[in-house]
Amino acid sequence: MTLWRVVQNEWMKLVRRRRLAVVVALALCLVGMFALGEHHEKQIYSRVPTQAASADWKANAKADLAAAEAQLSLLERRSPTSAGAAQALAALQQRVQEDRYRLAHDVGPISPNLLNGWAETSQFVGAATKTFIPLLVVILVGDMVAGEMTQGTIKLLVVRPVRRRTLLLGKWLVSVASSAALSFLLCFAFLGVALAIDGPQGAMQPEWLNVHVRFFTQPGALQPTPVAMYDHAAVWPMWHAFLLQSALVAGAMMAVASIAFTCSVLFPSAMVSTSAAMGSIIIGFVVAAMARGQSWVRMLFTTHLSLYGDLAGGTAFTVGSPVSLAQGVAVLLVWTVVLLAAAFLRFGRQDILNA
Repeated sequence: MTLWRVVQNEWMKLVRRRRLAVVVALALCLVGMFALGEHHEKQIYSRVPTQAASADWKANAKADLAAAEAQLSLLERRSPTSAGAAQALAALQQRVQEDRYRLAHDVGPISPNLLNGWAETSQFVGAATKTFIPLLVVILVGDMVAGEMTQGTIKLLVVRPVRRRTLLLGKWLVSVASSAALSFLLCFAFLGVALAIDGPQGAMQPEWLNVHVRFFTQPGALQPTPVAMYDHAAVWPMWHAFLLQSALVAGAMMAVASIAFTCSVLFPSAMVSTSAAMGSIIIGFVVAAMARGQSWVRMLFTTHLSLYGDLAGGTAFTVGSPVSLAQGVAVLLVWTVVLLAAAFLRFGRQDILNA
C-alpha cells in the first residue's frame, strides 16, 4: 500500500467520522456568534449621523506629511532613551507612512460612521486563533490514532503489507491538511459575514506589518513599557494582509494538529488523547499569561499560535517580551518536529497486535 493510498483511505474515514459533523456544527455556531456581534455593532454605528468623506483629504494628507516629516527629521537625530520619546517617534513614523501610503495608492480615510469589515475580521481571527480554532482542530484530529486503537481497527491496518511509518505519515498528512483547510475556510467565512453586514469598504486601508516592539524601563515601574516601533515596518493593503493572516493561521493550526496527533499516538484512549491535547493548549495559555515578561515564555508553542501577531507586534505586547515572526515559526517547527519524532518512535515500537 503506497502513501497516496493511505492518504486516500484516511480522508475517506475522516469524512465519515461523527467528529467532523461536530466540528462543522461548532464552526457554524462560531460564525453565527461573530455575525451576531457584527450586526449589533452595525446597529450602534447606524445611530451616528452619516458623514461624507472629506473632498480635500489629499491636501490635508500632503500638509500633514510635510509637517510630520519635518518633526521626524528632528527626532531621528537621536535615539530615544525613554518610553515617552519612543512613543512620540513611533507616532510620527506611523503618520508619515500612512500619509505616503494614502497618497501613493489614492486611498482616502473611511467615514467614522462606517465599519471596516476587513479590520473587524482581522481582529476577531486574531482572538479566535488563540482560543476557538485550536480547540476545533483538537476535536477534529485528536483521535486519529487513538480512536482506532480504542475500536481495535488499527490492527487491520498494521497486518497489511505497509510500513508502520508510512501508515502513520499518511494519518499525519491528513490531520495537518484537514486542520489547515478548516482554519482557512473559517477565516474566509468570518470575512464573508463581515463584508455582508458591514459592506466592502476598507480593503485598501493601510495595515502595518513587521512592527518591532522595544521595551523601556521606567523608574518605579514594575515591568518595562512596550512601544511599537515603525523603523522597518511595511504598510500593506488590508486585503493583502488578511490573505497573509489566513495563511499564517493555517500554518499555526498545522502545528496544533501535529501536537494533537502526537497525543493520539501516545495515549491509546480517544478521550484521554483529546483531553491531553486540549489540556496542553489551555495550560500553555495560562502559564504564558501568568509568566508575562519572562523570556522563556517565547519558547511555548501557545505563545505563537497567532503568527500574524508576531509579525504585527501584538504578541510582544501580550507576552511582555520582544517576538518576531521568524522566532514564532522556529518555535512551532521545533515543537512539531520533536513531538512527531516521539510519535513515530512510539508507534514503531508499540505492540499493537497484542494490545
